[in-house]
Amino acid sequence: MAISAIEQTNMQEHELLIEAATDFGNFGKTDKICPRCGNNITYIEIDSSYIVRCATDGCIDACFRGI
Repeated sequence: MAISAIEQTNMQEHELLIEAATDFGNFGKTDKICPRCGNNITYIEIDSSYIVRCATDGCIDACFRGI
């Protein structure tokens, strides 16, 4: 199933990504899976910001900025 890069992450998906980000912060991993495609959720740290996203390119993601 191809997912359009134009589709935006909806509120439920964003909340799941926030929960996954909390899991990564507390435990270093998460058991959350992507609600669109069922793939793993990954965590990428970039300086004081980070991205929590589906492992499938062009699927859901959320960017968070640090202090």
